[in-house]
Amino acid sequence: MSPATPATGGHVTLDGVTWRPYGRREPVLRDISLSLAPGERVLLAGPSGSGKSTLLRAIAGLLETADAGELTGSVLIDGHAPGARAGEVGLVLQEPGAGVVASSIGRDVAFGLENVGMPRADMPAVVRSAVGAVGLPLPLDTPTGALSGGETQRLALAGALALAPTVLLLDEPTAMLDPGHAAQVRTSVGRALAAYPITTVVVEHVLGPWVDLVDRLLVLDAQGALVADGPVRDVLAGERERLLDMGIWVPDAPPPTPLVSGALSAAPASARGQEVTATPLTIERTVRLLDGSTRTSTAARLEAELAPAPGTATALVGPSGSGKSTVLLAFAGALAPSDGAVTAGDEPVSELSTHALAGRLGWVPQWSSSTILGRTVLDEVLVTSRALGEETPERVVEAHALLSSLGLGHLETADPRELSGGEQRRLAIASAILHQPPLLLADEPTVGQDRHTWAAVVGLLDSYRRAGGAVLVSTHDAAVVERSDGVVELTPPPKEPPPPQPRRVLAAHAGPLALLVSAIVAIPAGILPGHWHTSLVVLAVQVALACLALSAPGVGARPSGRLRRVVLRLVPGLLGGLSVGWSTWLLGGHDTATAVTAGLRVVIIVLPSAVLLPLVDPDRLGDHLAQRLRMPARPVVALAAALQRVHTLGAVWSEISLARRVRGLGTDARRPVALVRDLATATFGLLVRTLRMAADLAVAMDARGFASASRRTWFAPAPWRPADTLVVVASLIPIAAALLLTP
Repeated sequence: MSPATPATGGHVTLDGVTWRPYGRREPVLRDISLSLAPGERVLLAGPSGSGKSTLLRAIAGLLETADAGELTGSVLIDGHAPGARAGEVGLVLQEPGAGVVASSIGRDVAFGLENVGMPRADMPAVVRSAVGAVGLPLPLDTPTGALSGGETQRLALAGALALAPTVLLLDEPTAMLDPGHAAQVRTSVGRALAAYPITTVVVEHVLGPWVDLVDRLLVLDAQGALVADGPVRDVLAGERERLLDMGIWVPDAPPPTPLVSGALSAAPASARGQEVTATPLTIERTVRLLDGSTRTSTAARLEAELAPAPGTATALVGPSGSGKSTVLLAFAGALAPSDGAVTAGDEPVSELSTHALAGRLGWVPQWSSSTILGRTVLDEVLVTSRALGEETPERVVEAHALLSSLGLGHLETADPRELSGGEQRRLAIASAILHQPPLLLADEPTVGQDRHTWAAVVGLLDSYRRAGGAVLVSTHDAAVVERSDGVVELTPPPKEPPPPQPRRVLAAHAGPLALLVSAIVAIPAGILPGHWHTSLVVLAVQVALACLALSAPGVGARPSGRLRRVVLRLVPGLLGGLSVGWSTWLLGGHDTATAVTAGLRVVIIVLPSAVLLPLVDPDRLGDHLAQRLRMPARPVVALAAALQRVHTLGAVWSEISLARRVRGLGTDARRPVALVRDLATATFGLLVRTLRMAADLAVAMDARGFASASRRTWFAPAPWRPADTLVVVASLIPIAAALLLTP
């Protein structure tokens, strides 16, 4: 039987499972014991921060994959530890972008199929079926980095459904989707469960839409203990008042009354005449493809002027992928519209100084974990006030009050990166609002909240608005929309036909293994010359070969920016060559010839890498290393996934830079000492974020059968073509020149 069609669901048993992360005084899960029958469909509910996501990771056997803590008790699936069979557990993470393991949609969905050993010929049909089932009508070669938050969520679900595990774990799979796409996802899940008896556990805050799809309801309390368990309708009827008191979104119960917040002791700063306004906008996004070319498309269109006025709340609504987050980023000065403008008074928002921008607005990002800057929860809330020189004793008192009003008072000393998704979102709201800017930009502020925390968040936004602040919020929450003073509906930009593909450079016709070998061959080419005359000839040969490699003969549009990109990538190598040459001259008796030779060696070694390595597709490189060189699958796939994430470091740096800029910590180029300090701090933030990304990636890969894969297949072939041979032979010419010219 195919791995994509499980014969039965898994039997899951938990016995006394308790988990306390290091750095937390109290356990997140407390003595959880339960049994899930094969094929049972379970809805897992609880207040924000009750450990629902943690319990899913425990069932998947992934608690200790990336997190450190104290785990007691046991989890068994069909009598063995989770993950003993590749692909038996599928997990969709709460932040699905953290689980992207490949550079294109098709490869990402196929990752789990490779781990369970599905024959290559069977994979394309399964991938297309899974992508279609979740409503992601995009070409399979679409870069995963070009997807919106909602599209990424559907991609993660497609990867799990394609795997067809015996146990399926879904962590808020519709949280970031509009009602239409959310219904589509639930329908997809329902079809999968009807076709195959997969044991399924779904975590959701809003229970109503899932009641008809599940058999059983489990409820965790705020201390992480299991307090209710039974048939879903029986628990909802018999425990209704208790569940409401706990903050559970019981079906048919009206939204709670927002809590009036007393945490804001003063009105937001006045910005009369300086409001942030937008003319009709067109915002484009450019995605760099792995072959070095770019693809530009319209990400959002704002059809009318938008000027959030003091004392009002404006809701941006529209289906997933319509550009709501993109418009908010434009208001934050992170994206420059291709048509139209976003200004504060007469000045473009993107040109404001970091202090002026931080004083003008607060920003709650779509994924709150990506922009954490503080070491503790209290530090995080005070970041902007400190940057603006406003950390007075009164402001610290307000910070304590604000955290308490949002249910975070007991976590003031905790690491903000260890909070749950809902807790991190509330922390982001507190961080954006404490310094009381005139404008608050909030991207899905109520996602992941229970009834109590929803009432606290909405009450805080209402209090901020009544105090004179302007709120611009992106949301799918109907209750938030109803409370808004104005609604702006965005529609997805029309799908434009893809522009004609530019001609590929000659080197791009070669496979990744040939490109990698050709770059490595430059090392002996740089070492062999014994005199700068020879080095100069070898470098001249390399430059000629580089021009040939980057040429693009044929018909069609000519690729642009080739020389500029190579020069930019060469800058570190040129600086390294100058440094080596200078130190050689200084320490070698001021011998200019030796110094020039040493410097040229560095440039010779670096130049081919600057030309060829950007053309290497990490996924294809993994294919070639495993299939042609017969290298072990596990390190090869891990390397390919890591290299794929390297391509995203620029986006991560942009996220960190935006977070620092919006919160008053941006770089001031006019002050060199401050510039160096800020760059060092941002680099450290990049390191911390990269380590967290690596941990999340490990969880995502193991959740799709990577850790236990015993026989792996490959979605794509790895042929060796004539172009590969030509590139490798050409890379040997500089070595031949060096040998011929060396006495």
